[in-house]
Amino acid sequence: MDNDLRELTDTEAATIAGGTDCKTAIAMAQVYVITGDALRALGDKEGAASMYGRAYGVLDGGCPN
Repeated sequence: MDNDLRELTDTEAATIAGGTDCKTAIAMAQVYVITGDALRALGDKEGAASMYGRAYGVLDGGCPN
């Protein structure tokens, strides 16, 4: 299987994020971080890492600059 990875352009990232503005992306990311913190406190390191990754993805898509 051939998987060619490439970096998304700002336009592609905005399309994937659904046109979410940066302010909304920050609020969404905060929810993911809080959820990650709760999962980490409960001992679910993998779940926490997943939530932190989602937070990063939302911020990267909504605030590309």
